[in-house]
Amino acid sequence: MHRILTIFFTLFSTFVFAQQTTVDTISNDIILKNFISQLADPNIAPDVILSQHVIIEEPTNDLYDYLEVSLEEIRINLLSKKLEDIQYIPFTKMSKKDINDIDLGELPPEDVYFLYYQKRQVLAIYIENGKIGSFTLVPQGNGKANFVLY
Repeated sequence: MHRILTIFFTLFSTFVFAQQTTVDTISNDIILKNFISQLADPNIAPDVILSQHVIIEEPTNDLYDYLEVSLEEIRINLLSKKLEDIQYIPFTKMSKKDINDIDLGELPPEDVYFLYYQKRQVLAIYIENGKIGSFTLVPQGNGKANFVLY
């Protein structure tokens, strides 16, 4: 009887974990697609996108200016693309070759995504607590790139 219960609890916990991972992936996909969809819409102001989709821990006027300009650059890049052809690839599904120069530090890899269009990287995004934690990946002096949190 003990063995049957152990097997049952093992299967149950595996099922629950798999379901949670699937739910997280689905919700992250929705977050990403909503962000990109609004970003590609020239009728939605960058400050609206920032307030709805991006976590900004320490807001300053300079930071908002920088982020608005960054969003405008991404928007310009998206205008020439079919949104339905953008691929959202989780960090955990990337080849080692493509991510060996990325240092996530303390960031959970399951919340990092790379957006590709026709086999070219368009954007890297970190999701935190249901919002965009960062869309800025910058190279460091050690040959690695890190996300900048706002």
